[in-house]
Amino acid sequence: MKVSIEEISRDHEEEIIIRCHELNDDILKLLSKLEIKNTMILGYDDDNIHRIRIADVYYFEAVDNRVFIYCKDKVLESKHKLYELEEICEGMKFFRASKSSILNIKKILSVRPSISGRFEAKLDNGEIVVISRQYVPVLKKMLDL
Repeated sequence: MKVSIEEISRDHEEEIIIRCHELNDDILKLLSKLEIKNTMILGYDDDNIHRIRIADVYYFEAVDNRVFIYCKDKVLESKHKLYELEEICEGMKFFRASKSSILNIKKILSVRPSISGRFEAKLDNGEIVVISRQYVPVLKKMLDL
């Protein structure tokens, strides 16, 4: 397979063209990775609106009928419901960690068993997130444990 990269000036729109004989699994995986990198959501704090790359999200959490977006060093509010964010993140490395949270598996440094069949995940920003026992099998499958 030949790969070509052409640098363009900032006044032109960036684009990716894929030429292939057939749409196979390798091409689909590549497309999926490109979509993940470019998927954006909106986060709100006070009067500010922020565009956030999904890949930069550590986890989403629902608290008191509000949904929050946790990034490395900031927390923003989302206007989406948790189930809507789950749909947006479908096919990406996110999974339901509890009834009230969705976790980005790529941000996990380590996991360990906790009480009552739950797991604790330590994220690369130092936070600890609890995975409910009902969702532990999903985590194990995603981590090939």
